[in-house]
Amino acid sequence: MIGRSIGAGALRIAFTARRRRLNPAKTGLPVETVAIASGSGARLAGWFLPGESRRGAVLLLHGVTDTRMNLVKRMRFLNRAGFAILAIDFQAHGMSEGRTITLGARESLDARAALAWLRARLPDEKIGVIAISLGGAATLIGDEPFAADALALESVYPDIDRATRKRFRRFVGPLAESFTRAALACGETAFGIDRRKLRPVDAIGGVSAPIFILSGARDPWTPIEEARELFACAQPPKILWEVAGAGHVDLYDFAPDEYRRRMVAFLTESISR
Repeated sequence: MIGRSIGAGALRIAFTARRRRLNPAKTGLPVETVAIASGSGARLAGWFLPGESRRGAVLLLHGVTDTRMNLVKRMRFLNRAGFAILAIDFQAHGMSEGRTITLGARESLDARAALAWLRARLPDEKIGVIAISLGGAATLIGDEPFAADALALESVYPDIDRATRKRFRRFVGPLAESFTRAALACGETAFGIDRRKLRPVDAIGGVSAPIFILSGARDPWTPIEEARELFACAQPPKILWEVAGAGHVDLYDFAPDEYRRRMVAFLTESISR
């Protein structure tokens, strides 16, 4: 009972809405502010940048408790390379509506709504996605495969049980297993999170688009073995970049030159025509 109560409390603290106001002027980019209705029930806040014709468009999806502001560096170099850009705040993040972060459950609906908006805005362009952690899970979780033309996945967990257990293990050691069961059970009851569906590793094999998996070789939360597992389950064409020395950090900030080179090459090959 104590473990269940503590697990539920930890989950509520960790996944309550993380809203904050974002100033588009601070991006240094001529962004268009957009609003997108999502099947999650939230109205999503986003920024759009046009690009060169037939170069392709890129949807940027942030990690848990983050916002599109932390994607601005990617927006800059990708737009300089000619790609159109859409970056959104997931529900319950940044300036989007929503009460509870759901580890990919509702966010998967947000990702699909953003993709549909971008296809409607640029019907003649192929679309690639760069999705970080929660963002990557949101593209893989869902009733149907995510219909992007290319998918770059950074530091994505294979299943929610392992991801939660690792985080509890850091704080409660051998009690992590019981805390994990209690927390996820409470998540299902309180937030409508179906843990059986929060398994990107089961879904990645259904993606037919080219896949680029990136992971820090020293990531304590999503160990490199888990990235390799996702990669093994993906269909070709696929690429794996194990970022030497990196943990669960912003991989662009860790190795910016190599990140730019690899990402532009992947997107050019996959979505430019």
